[in-house]
Amino acid sequence: ILESTRLMITNQEIILGSCWDFINAAYDRAGFTSKFRQTVFKSKQQGPYADISEFQPGDWLYFINHSFGDVEHSSIFVAWTDKEKKIALMISYAGGNQAKPARYKTYDLRSVYYIIRGK
Repeated sequence: ILESTRLMITNQEIILGSCWDFINAAYDRAGFTSKFRQTVFKSKQQGPYADISEFQPGDWLYFINHSFGDVEHSSIFVAWTDKEKKIALMISYAGGNQAKPARYKTYDLRSVYYIIRGK
C-alpha cells in the first residue's frame, strides 16, 4: 500500500473525488480490493477512539482533523513523528474534487475512530 501510494504521489496522480476515493484507488492498485480488507477498529466520530498501539504502516485511518476545523478525514498511516503527542506522518489527499495530488503530511491522531487494514 505504501509503495502504491508513493508511486501515485511521485506521478502526481489526480483522483477526482474525496480522500476516500483516493485511498480506495490506492488500496485497489496495491491488490487490496474490498474483499481483501479488514476492519481493525470501528467506533463513532465522537469516540471512543482507537488505541494508537493498533496503528500499522499502510493502515487506512478515519479521524477528526483537528488542524482543519475538526472535520472528519481519512489518510494512510506511514510512521510516527512524535508518538507521545500522537503526531504521525500520513499520506493525505485533499479531496473535495480538487485537482491536487496526494502528499505526505503530519496529523494529530488522538481522535481515530476507524481503522481498515489490508489482509
